[in-house]
Amino acid sequence: MKHEAGKYTPPAFRENAFHCPHCNVFSHQYWSVAQFVPKSRHDSRRIVVPANIPGLSVAHCEHCKKYSLWEHGAIVYPPHTRAPVATEDMPASVRKYYDEARSIASRSPRSAAALLRLAAKKLCEELGEHEQNLYCAIGNLEKRNLPKEVIQSLDTVRIVGNEAGAHEGQIDLTDKDNEDVVDRLFKLVNIIVEKTITEPNYIKETFGLLPEDKRKAIANRDNS
Repeated sequence: MKHEAGKYTPPAFRENAFHCPHCNVFSHQYWSVAQFVPKSRHDSRRIVVPANIPGLSVAHCEHCKKYSLWEHGAIVYPPHTRAPVATEDMPASVRKYYDEARSIASRSPRSAAALLRLAAKKLCEELGEHEQNLYCAIGNLEKRNLPKEVIQSLDTVRIVGNEAGAHEGQIDLTDKDNEDVVDRLFKLVNIIVEKTITEPNYIKETFGLLPEDKRKAIANRDNS
C-alpha cells in the first residue's frame, strides 16, 4: 500500500500496512492464521497445537511487535477506532475531549460527535473567543477574518454535535451509512488546528529566520 505522508491509514483486514492500533505508527503488518498455544497440565512449558481457528487471523506490527486480532475480517483486539490521532499542535484542553471521543467512536458515534463539539468549543476559547454560545463564538471568529474553511469546519462540527445530542435529529448517527460523518469530524478538528495554530506558527518561525534588517524593512512598509 502506498502511504501519503501525514495521512492516517486505519487498520484494514489483510492490508500489508496501516497505522497500528497499538503504537499509532504507519507500519508493515505480517499476517498469520491464529492458533491455540495451551500449557500442558503436567509441564509448565508451552506446547503448540497446530489447529487453526476458523475465521480468526492475527496481524503483527513490524514497528512495535504487538499483534491485533481479527475475526471474520473485523478487528476485535485491541479496542479500535478508525479516527486519526490528534495533530501534534492540538492544545491540551482540546485534546482532552478529542481523545475521549476517539476512544468511544466505534461504540458510540453519537457520543463521539457530542464530545467533538466540546472540543470545538475549547478550540474557540484557545483562539481567544470566550462567548458561551458556540454559534455566536464562531460568528465572532468569522468577524476576525478567520479563513472561510475554518469557519465552515467549526460550524459542521457544531451542527453534527448538536444533532447527536438531540432525540430526533436529522442526522442519524446510529445509521451505519452515517458513520463516515463522525470520521470526518475528527479530520475537521485536526484541520482547524492546523489552519489556526500549526500553519501560522510555521510561517512566523520561518519569517523569523530572515535577517533583522529585512524584517524591519517589511515592518516599516506595513506601517506606511
